[in-house]
Amino acid sequence: MDFDRLINCIPHIKEILGVVEKAFENYDDPAHDISHVLRVTESASEIAIREGANLEIAVIAALLHDIKRPEEDFTGIDHAESGAKYAFQLLNEMGFESQFTFEVSEAIKVHRYSSGLNPSSMSARILQDADRLDAIGAIAVARVFSFSGKTGTPLHSPKLKPGDSYKGYSSTAINHFFEKILKITPESFWTKTAKEIAENRYRFVVQFVKQFLSEWGGI
Repeated sequence: MDFDRLINCIPHIKEILGVVEKAFENYDDPAHDISHVLRVTESASEIAIREGANLEIAVIAALLHDIKRPEEDFTGIDHAESGAKYAFQLLNEMGFESQFTFEVSEAIKVHRYSSGLNPSSMSARILQDADRLDAIGAIAVARVFSFSGKTGTPLHSPKLKPGDSYKGYSSTAINHFFEKILKITPESFWTKTAKEIAENRYRFVVQFVKQFLSEWGGI
């Protein structure tokens, strides 16, 4: 569901969006900006609707899932942990029921796939799936190279081989695909809806990497 429709059908969304926009207003990471948050929110809404899950929890958890990411760059504190605590406090202050607040907070706490935490609720599975859908596909390719440009990471070098796993940093943009992106297979998603959406996006990334390497040659 597009964001304008979400605003019209879910209470408090406009207010929460204002809080999120303020958190990101001076953040200059195009790979994890407010656009990423809104894409994840729309994906979460689609998954929730098709899976028959609680739409309000899915949408609010997605909106707030990266609320503390801008601070993580300066504090080093895991944004999933700090974001979960912040969301719990914010929603309590806004008058949400305790069970609702708890579910949103727990979903945010385990949303970071790289942390290795398995989501125990449907809401948490939806958020993790929605966040990971933004890590594959055409936009994901753009995000990888955007982040590489920001950090000064080379596009590719045949001399720099990819590692067996992603450890928080890749030596080249292409290595990031092998270390992380290409491991986000459709089968690795939790919900049937996300698996279906992921199939086309994953095929695109596979084809892109093949095409990139064929054009690069041996230099």
